[in-house]
Amino acid sequence: MKKLFLFIFILMIVSLFSFPQKYILLFGNPHSHTAFSDGAVNTTPADAYKYARDIAKLDFHAVTDHAYYFEALYNGEDKFLVMKRMAEENTTKNFIALAGFEWTAGSGHINVYGSKEWTSRNIDTTIEEFYKWLINEKALAQFNHPISMFGTFKNFEYYPEADNYLNLVEVGNGNWSKNDTITPEMFSNYIVALKKGWHLGATIGQDNHKANWGTANDSRTGVWVLSRSKDGLLKAMWNRKTYGTEDKNAKIWVETDNAEMGDIYYYDKMPGEISLKIEYEDENSLSELKVYTPDKIYELSPNGNKINEVVKIKVTSPYFWLFVYFKQMDGDEIVSSPIWYEPENRIRIFNVPDIKLYRNSENTLNLYFYNTGNNVENSPVKIKINDNIVFEKDLILKPYEKSLIPLSFKTPDISNAKMEIYINNLLWYSKEVNLLNQDTISVINVEISKLENSYKVINEINDTSKAIIINAKSINSEEILKRLLEIAKKKRIGIILDEKNKYVLSLIPSRFTVTDEKIENIKVNNIYYNEAWRILYKNKERGFVLNKNFVIFPGNPFLNDENLTFVKKLLRIQ
Repeated sequence: MKKLFLFIFILMIVSLFSFPQKYILLFGNPHSHTAFSDGAVNTTPADAYKYARDIAKLDFHAVTDHAYYFEALYNGEDKFLVMKRMAEENTTKNFIALAGFEWTAGSGHINVYGSKEWTSRNIDTTIEEFYKWLINEKALAQFNHPISMFGTFKNFEYYPEADNYLNLVEVGNGNWSKNDTITPEMFSNYIVALKKGWHLGATIGQDNHKANWGTANDSRTGVWVLSRSKDGLLKAMWNRKTYGTEDKNAKIWVETDNAEMGDIYYYDKMPGEISLKIEYEDENSLSELKVYTPDKIYELSPNGNKINEVVKIKVTSPYFWLFVYFKQMDGDEIVSSPIWYEPENRIRIFNVPDIKLYRNSENTLNLYFYNTGNNVENSPVKIKINDNIVFEKDLILKPYEKSLIPLSFKTPDISNAKMEIYINNLLWYSKEVNLLNQDTISVINVEISKLENSYKVINEINDTSKAIIINAKSINSEEILKRLLEIAKKKRIGIILDEKNKYVLSLIPSRFTVTDEKIENIKVNNIYYNEAWRILYKNKERGFVLNKNFVIFPGNPFLNDENLTFVKKLLRIQ
């Protein structure tokens, strides 16, 4: 996690307020297992529901057995259908039994609630396949125990449409008695997921694999519901009215003037500041109280075991979120769900990669843009360097589109500059950047006009150059070949095959065949050629030959813009 600025605030009581009267607070467990998968031997979901209700005294309990076990029937019936029936039979006026399942794969584990069907890693193997299934099923889902041991969902790679259904994440997990379920790794990955764009409510699951459903420890998920019913519980989970708590009955509530815990507030004008109301009540006093935002932590000064406070939070980015972290004197931790503030226009960027930028050069920044809404969106995108517009384009994205877009711009001839990215005239990114001197490349008798604004070009073989690009006709003696072989010990040399001669052919391994045939207007190995020699490897055409640090191109790849990014990678020039 990036280094955060820590602000110490003495809380000022603005006005007293109470927990929301329209809601009912339920405590329960959203993650457990039985012998329908790899849980306690000879147990069924009915056993888990009865135990959680009658022994643990939970308000709700979900059984989420691993779905790949569902391929085996239970007394001739589909296990998921049996689980649903057992859930209905064990739901009472004061207890809600939920039937779900856990999809497990190397990329991570995900719980699904309220679905008609089930799927498993044997059916939908990749996380992309699972997301597609989930979108079609329109069911609620939860990221489970996001740690490296079990998978972090490709580092929470963001998929806008899947974000409509993956609305929960475990900030804590475990059925050990010591009750230390919120771990630093899960907590930090919660923040990673939020920064990547996901809208997730905080939960804790006991993940019981023993017959201790709800009694393994005091960890619970708190859910504020409008009605004590299955529909009321699922609706509250959909809306992220949740928090994860290691204390079994601690009450918390978070709201602003515009939104409640779990809400996304879409503004037409970005607010400069918001008033965050925090309420806490428990028999244990707090030792820590913090508000987390994308780039700051506000450390507050709690006092007592009842808190009704308001703190002013500065909104520092168009995509803005905040959540509250509580730590009790006995060490138990509590994590709220966030509140989000976002623009009505749904085009977003979440991460800008660190790249090298060169002074007085054409630079390209490849950036993912997302449309998080279900309508076509159109936004002007601008890049400014020291307040001067260097890139400007109207961007149109289809519903839920995720697109990697190259942004090319010319930098001034200075060493340091402020770079800013605007979407719809909102500042999404700002950073002081160092502009490096242009790399020098040696170019011998090759047309590379599309690179000339990006590099310092010299027309001689020089071993201090970043790379050498030379045509085959210029390699016409043993002396030149020997010099290139020596230089190639340290850097890449690109050879454009404009003729076949013995010196260049000696650099091509015998497993490749350079034919006498010319081909035109063809794309091979991600490189488009207007004209090139046909080179074969195992009877398949090749777009280049890589032999140690020599890259032999069958034609000139620098004549086409679409080739440049890939070819520069081959030559190790940025």
